[in-house]
Amino acid sequence: MKLIESIDPIVMQLVILPTMVIGIGIVLAILTKRIYVGPITTMLLILSYNFWYFSSFFPNSKLSFTMVSSWCIIFPLISLYLSWLFILQPKAIKEFFLPDIKK
Repeated sequence: MKLIESIDPIVMQLVILPTMVIGIGIVLAILTKRIYVGPITTMLLILSYNFWYFSSFFPNSKLSFTMVSSWCIIFPLISLYLSWLFILQPKAIKEFFLPDIKK
């Protein structure tokens, strides 16, 4: 808990959290070769983070639907797109990063 409190909130919300939850979702989608696993995993991770955050920092308040942030919608959509890209379009990714010079 002290480690998370010592991290700047802006860095946590804009860099660390998106990288972790979207990255874990994409890795699980690639390992299972199912596109829908990525966004579902991302959504569950971000919802559990929101639950933990609000219950830790605001212990006396009731948990309501308004505490679900917009990240709970945006991150799974990003994860869905990236899961689709990495699972169904690996040839396009290889051609993008390793173009054929002999054309």
